[in-house]
Amino acid sequence: MGDAISSLLFQPPPPTRLKESKVIWLTNSYGKRIPSFFIECAKDDRTGEGIRAPLHCDGAAAAGGGGGSGGEQHCHNPEDDGNNGGGGYYNNYNSSNLPPIPSTPQIRTPKELESFVLTGQLSRSGAPTLLYSHANAEDLGNIYPWCKFLSKMLGVNVFAYDYTGYGLATDQGDPSEDYCFADIQAAYTYLTSTLQIPPSSIVLYGRSLGSGPSCFLAARTAEEGMPVGGLILHAPFLSVYRIVIDSGCTLPGDRFPNVDFAPTIRSPVLFIHGTKDSIVPFNHSERLLDTVLKPYRADPLFIKGMGHNNVHASVRPLFIDRLRKYLDRHVVPNVVREDTMMMMSNTMNMNCSNSHLMLMMGGSSTPSNNLGMGNAGTPISRVTSKKLARVVSR
Repeated sequence: MGDAISSLLFQPPPPTRLKESKVIWLTNSYGKRIPSFFIECAKDDRTGEGIRAPLHCDGAAAAGGGGGSGGEQHCHNPEDDGNNGGGGYYNNYNSSNLPPIPSTPQIRTPKELESFVLTGQLSRSGAPTLLYSHANAEDLGNIYPWCKFLSKMLGVNVFAYDYTGYGLATDQGDPSEDYCFADIQAAYTYLTSTLQIPPSSIVLYGRSLGSGPSCFLAARTAEEGMPVGGLILHAPFLSVYRIVIDSGCTLPGDRFPNVDFAPTIRSPVLFIHGTKDSIVPFNHSERLLDTVLKPYRADPLFIKGMGHNNVHASVRPLFIDRLRKYLDRHVVPNVVREDTMMMMSNTMNMNCSNSHLMLMMGGSSTPSNNLGMGNAGTPISRVTSKKLARVVSR
């Protein structure tokens, strides 16, 4: 029975290829080698130059309940419902009328330093990192352009991986739920251990099938007391069986029971779903949203008239704008706080002379009465070591 379910659930596409230079090989806890890639946000990537939008949205939110169906948007699709094929998911990522966003963030310091404003380009440690889990019938080769686009438009790093049995890992065995859980854990361990990215800077993004491993990892990190910075669920399901059978509980042999993980998640969750999805019914997102604890419910993006595979292709400006708002409200403040405090803590270990800070720049000691932010090193005002010590000790 389990093998039959797996054969229906997992449908890897014919493998697509990435340049070997882009591939990072990981090994999961079962000894399976899986490919991945890391796209680092460039300094000038938050330009807002954008993409072409073939669809117009009125932006009006429909009245609703269910813990957030007020996030539903009215859109008009001139072509298809997006339930057959990719709906143009990974095409034409150039030129748009997306709203501009600052390329140089401004971060206000704690109370003792409230008269100062930190400005500068966030470094890799200070930019959120999306850990992207792709949908069925996809692999790294065909999602790479999309992930690169997300990195540019959102100003984030993107790390994506293939499931065992997908893409370049087709020789590692058949896909399974256990392998998927081990695969995302291997990706997460690489980010936190090898790249030293803190959990609060990591946002899990799971689309369709990818919602399963993403919910699993979000729940696991919460259980360990180190929840990830956020969770984005794009066309998620309650569980695999519930797509076909509307059962009131998780049946034996069910796969990816997101509905059981959701109440234990302690990260802000953004739901994205089309109301005309004929593959994963829209009410799965509504019901999942209801199981997430209220403090962790972000305003959802429910798109009226959209299907399973055309939400982010057809309403790109709205889609990107909502992702930006979610990140700016729920994730970036925590990332910036951690990055700023780390910077201050490191500065405290440096020599101070005449109450001025000494910065280590490029391996050499350079006296300065300014404090820089990130790689850009944009100066701010002088801060005495005494004031800084009070802030860091908090």
